[in-house]
Amino acid sequence: MDSEVREFLEHNPVLMLANVGEDGLPKIRPMIILGIYMDKLWFAVTKDKLVYKELMHDNNVELCAVTLSRWIRITGKAVFEKDRELIAHVRENSDIMEKFYKKKSQDDSVVEVFYIDVERGMLSDADSGLKVEF
Repeated sequence: MDSEVREFLEHNPVLMLANVGEDGLPKIRPMIILGIYMDKLWFAVTKDKLVYKELMHDNNVELCAVTLSRWIRITGKAVFEKDRELIAHVRENSDIMEKFYKKKSQDDSVVEVFYIDVERGMLSDADSGLKVEF
């Protein structure tokens, strides 16, 4: 992952995730990056969320984050990770797992971890003319 892309994502960890809903219509919602590991963007979602069902049905996604002059757009597929050791590593090294996914009534089995298999992306800067394709 390009250093400019990584830096932008680390400073802007909330991305808007667009996907196709169960009704066939576009949906968009904020998602917080768990982290960047193995050059992949990692996220978590609970199994009771509608977005989980939608991504299980159709895993095509687009992600976008915007600042005043810069924006990033990423197209790819949500891939739910099955490797328990890797999931444990992602969870243990994430600052947001405890805050958003560790409720007393929630055990680890309801939280699914996924990464984005990036097909293409672009980081753009209107002020400097920067365009980084990946």
